[in-house]
Amino acid sequence: MISRETALNSARLTAEWYVRNVNWDVNTSAAAGSFPFQTSFNIRPVTAYSAQWNLGFGIMGMLSAGKVFDEERYFDTAAQMMNYVKTLQIFEPFLPEDYGAFRELTPQTTWCYVRDALSAAWGCLAYYEATGKEEYLERARLWAEWFLRRGMDETGWPVWGRLFDSKKGHRQPEMYMDMHGCFHGGCLNFFYHLARLSGEKKWVGGFFEHIADYFAEVIQQKDGFFRTVRKETRMVPDADPQSGLHRGNDDLGTLGLLCAWKALGKESYLRSIEKFLAGAFSRQQEDGHFEKSCAAIPVILNVLHEGNGIIDFTPDEIACQKAADALIARQFTHADPLFNGAFNEGGNGDMCMRSSTYAMIYLLKHYGGDNRFLSID
Repeated sequence: MISRETALNSARLTAEWYVRNVNWDVNTSAAAGSFPFQTSFNIRPVTAYSAQWNLGFGIMGMLSAGKVFDEERYFDTAAQMMNYVKTLQIFEPFLPEDYGAFRELTPQTTWCYVRDALSAAWGCLAYYEATGKEEYLERARLWAEWFLRRGMDETGWPVWGRLFDSKKGHRQPEMYMDMHGCFHGGCLNFFYHLARLSGEKKWVGGFFEHIADYFAEVIQQKDGFFRTVRKETRMVPDADPQSGLHRGNDDLGTLGLLCAWKALGKESYLRSIEKFLAGAFSRQQEDGHFEKSCAAIPVILNVLHEGNGIIDFTPDEIACQKAADALIARQFTHADPLFNGAFNEGGNGDMCMRSSTYAMIYLLKHYGGDNRFLSID
């Protein structure tokens, strides 16, 4: 079982990674506030830089680290990342339908994945809650208004993505508009917190309830896991377009259902969470992992933390200990500044800040007492 000291040392290592690897505006970078998102020892230089959703969660993690460790550098890093997120939000008079939307990667990107953009707006909410600066609540609200205009299909399920102009040609992002992505269950978190912080109940109104119901009744399968389905048939396709990316890591969908339960009081949402957790723990590997990627571990442990005393599911204590140990064991601790403090997400030497940030937020919550982020309060 990992100790509080071990857990917080791990979180601090990740926080230091951000300080060290974020592009600072004094470095004259055109992407000031961005950071290397993914790379490998075997593939240099960096293979991917941060998208808006990576920034949203990174902001949450660094705000939490700043509070727990009382370290101003961590707050400064969160502010630098938020400055980059701001450059991705559309306020162009020539794109009136997309006013308030977030571009995916850079101010020049002509598209977004809707779930990714939502996480940028969620980062704005987190920044507002931490700083009290009204601008960021308004930015989140403007994105939510865009979502109501352009973010859902005719059935009321969020679409895979959107283009922001008439760009056509052979180089297009992969968008499966005939699919209902399982990852959209996580959007319930954002709208719940927008309603909580703004006092506007419409954000947990009819569209919100439909997403929660559809997620639990259609997207969730008999084995407890959530899977992408075809829009027309509501059936799982033969091949998952994301190759099982959101099996054990449900992209915070069960946390979203916990938020939906708190907003709407439907016990069926709790039963759905319990069904997922039973499925995940039944397939836990001997080494403590739920799948090849360690990103599933902090997501699952976080919903157990948030659902304590609410959901009727209590996993074996040893299983949780093994999962936490397995997570910590995936952290890079050697001298390379691009890797030290990040997590070896797939166990194959690849650094990915998805698992790193989820881990930091969970560890600072469970062991550091900061309950503000990825929460139901």
